[in-house]
Amino acid sequence: MEGTHTKESILLFIEGMLRDNILQTEDLRVFQRQTNPDTPDAVRAMMEDWYVGMGIESIIGRRLVLSQCPFSQEEIQEAYRNEEAILCVPANVSRAQFGELFRINTWALSDPLITQVPETEDLWFRTKMSESPSMIKTTGIDVANLYGSYPYIQFSLERYLVFIGWYRHLYGKNPDQEYWIWLPHGRYDRSGMLMAGFDRFHNFNVHGWMPQFSAGFLGARFGIISQNKRTE
Repeated sequence: MEGTHTKESILLFIEGMLRDNILQTEDLRVFQRQTNPDTPDAVRAMMEDWYVGMGIESIIGRRLVLSQCPFSQEEIQEAYRNEEAILCVPANVSRAQFGELFRINTWALSDPLITQVPETEDLWFRTKMSESPSMIKTTGIDVANLYGSYPYIQFSLERYLVFIGWYRHLYGKNPDQEYWIWLPHGRYDRSGMLMAGFDRFHNFNVHGWMPQFSAGFLGARFGIISQNKRTE
């Protein structure tokens, strides 16, 4: 009984601090994330706060509210053990808006020959946060075939920009230095495929290329969706 009374008194104390504006609801969310960082609620709040803190709402002209993270706590823990991140690409955000958000400027953000592929709903996926890509010397055709169906998702320019932003957030530098990756989700002109990465001068470069090409500096990245999304 003593423990129950103690809990009740603490909750009443917190309620009073909220009522008196000593604490804000965001303070409780931060505390929750710090104590339980691997829960779906914590992951969703972390991503949403990151986007809002970066200034996305002023860019898209509306309030950003992300959907619930579909990954279970067990999946999140497994991803963290594998040095993966859980990312969310918000719905109805263009590549030009992502470029503005992450301060990346390239011709590819506005070129009409590149297919616009914004997400129609919030896309949650897990992906390896490696410094360089995998599947080096793999053609774009092979990458598209290997990761073209569930549970995998291919990278688009939009998805890659979000990956870059989160990688910078974690490590303070760009991924894929002096590497390019294939971006199979989307198309350049009629039959070309995009490749993108950072050159030795830290500039972000995008090229439209024939997907039969392969090279020692060209690889790929991919995402994996949650288990419950696979059964919908």
